Amino acid sequence: MILQSYRYNWQWFVSWYLTLPLFGQILVAIGIFTIITLLLVGIYYLLKGIAYLIYYICKGIYYIFKGIAIGIYKLFDGIYQLIFGKKETDDLETGKTQVTESKVELIPPISKTQIVSSEIVKYCPECGVEVTELMIDQLNRQGYVYCVFCGKKFAHESSNVAQT
Repeated sequence: MILQSYRYNWQWFVSWYLTLPLFGQILVAIGIFTIITLLLVGIYYLLKGIAYLIYYICKGIYYIFKGIAIGIYKLFDGIYQLIFGKKETDDLETGKTQVTESKVELIPPISKTQIVSSEIVKYCPECGVEVTELMIDQLNRQGYVYCVFCGKKFAHESSNVAQT
């Protein structure tokens, strides 16, 4: 009985579909394909959303239980340390701090200024370009000079110019 009613509805649709002109049949076929595709995409994203929801709910429950477990552990650890007076974690932390502090070395800043004697200066100590007479005069007057080629600063040995 049920199969006959489905068969009747299906036959009604097929007869209606075949009475349409060719352009109408194409449009109906495209519409049916579009509706099926949209339903499948919607079901996919619905299931994906449900899966993400379940995942993040489980993740939240995990972190809640983890926090409770850590809290209980710290509570009992604190009670243990209060009763017995032992502080093992503090000894380990200070040991790590001491090791870290002993490995720290201070490196002096690298000076970009080279101090050279004006009598010996004939070439730039950085790029090797020959020092001009104007540069030598400025070195004698101001105590420092910049190379015209590379821009390196070098100073007199006797000048009290702050090194940069």
